[in-house]
Amino acid sequence: MTAAVIVLVLIAVVALAVASFFTNLLVAVLLSLGIPVAVLLHALLGTLEAAFAIAGLAILVALIQTITDTLRLVREAKRTTRRRTQARAERRAEDRSRIAA
Repeated sequence: MTAAVIVLVLIAVVALAVASFFTNLLVAVLLSLGIPVAVLLHALLGTLEAAFAIAGLAILVALIQTITDTLRLVREAKRTTRRRTQARAERRAEDRSRIAA
């Protein structure tokens, strides 16, 4: 089991080195790591368990990405609301100064 972990770490380092030559780093890393990880999981766990492990990992990554994207959108929505209220307050202050003059 320890040898498999060492091999996975070495494969990850090589995959990152190879992926640095491509424009889309994420896709290159996933493709470079996907095949060796699938082969090792198949050898260690068997076909069915390896398929479930890969599917579970894919679901976990999709869930984390969905949550982070949602939080980013909520933060952006709050920022635009603050800017709008500040812009309205500035316009009201300008209008008041015009009326007073």
